[in-house]
Amino acid sequence: MNKFKKSKFSIDGLIDKSNFDYCKNLKWFLIAPLVILLVGVILLCTVGFNLGIDFTGGSILNIYANNEKLISEEYSTSYDITKDSDYNAMRDRINKVFAREEFDGINVDIFRTTSMDIGELGVSKGQGIQIQYQNREGESGEEIQKTNEAIRKALQEEFGYIDHNAINEDFSEGVSAPEVVTATASSELLMNAFIAMIVAIAFILVYVALRFELTSGLAAILALFHDLLIMTSLVLIFRVQINSSFVAGLVTILGYSINNTIIIFDRIRENTKNGKFTKAKNAQIANASVKETMTRSLFTTITTLITIAMVAIIGVSDIRDFALPILFGIGAGFYSSVFITPGLWAIAYKPKKKKALSSK
Repeated sequence: MNKFKKSKFSIDGLIDKSNFDYCKNLKWFLIAPLVILLVGVILLCTVGFNLGIDFTGGSILNIYANNEKLISEEYSTSYDITKDSDYNAMRDRINKVFAREEFDGINVDIFRTTSMDIGELGVSKGQGIQIQYQNREGESGEEIQKTNEAIRKALQEEFGYIDHNAINEDFSEGVSAPEVVTATASSELLMNAFIAMIVAIAFILVYVALRFELTSGLAAILALFHDLLIMTSLVLIFRVQINSSFVAGLVTILGYSINNTIIIFDRIRENTKNGKFTKAKNAQIANASVKETMTRSLFTTITTLITIAMVAIIGVSDIRDFALPILFGIGAGFYSSVFITPGLWAIAYKPKKKKALSSK
């Protein structure tokens, strides 16, 4: 019978031959997460999160870039913002306007979009730029409205959008009417996200405890907290903006990061029932289980990371704000499932003693 010849460079073979002890080195594996968490705590206490207008309140307006109905050759220039040179030119002019309006030091975010819908303009996929900026601290609603109108008029003048090009009231003269976003919804958003995470964690604990045993369930929950905390610390370190996309990323990671842990615990359960491990210590069972599932965990994580990385690189800013936390969470999830949870299980697991058969 023909047999397939295994490659000398088989990853399975290399992992199987490895004598690396995942449980014995648990204390060393905890150093990196602790350092990241420490840096995150320091940043949280000093500079805080990079909060978006979902949480701070602010205003949003859009500038249409390249439709001939809005362009007067005498006063303005048509831009193709798919080209970095045109996009950067528009950014520079926008930043100049905000500096002139004394918005220096205030968070102003500029996003390009190639699918701006202007309604009555008759174009469903035109190019434009969305500007999100925080309102000046202490301004009343009326003062915010006056400031926004001044910014809108300054942008119209800067880009040469004039009265006779007005199409409708909502998008007059190429610059949309500013939309004010209040911060009152942020507390409700955070509370709903917190409740969703607590409910999800509770269901995961019940599921893992019923399918395996309570020790595995507690180790899995500790791993989840590790993943969320590391993800949040990396968001602080890399100054990723905190908005509703970040909250969605937190909830998403809850479901994904438990995946590798479940696979390893499933193999641990099988090996505890395997006669080959009857007299084996917990650490031996855990190490063998990690090795047997390492290739699967490694390849699944790498392929997912590559896909999400592409989304983060080529996606628009809103998608990038969602993808980057997911990247951090997936990496943290792989690390905790392979290097932390098996060691925790080995320390805490107490096998049930079999009842001795009473002699007749």
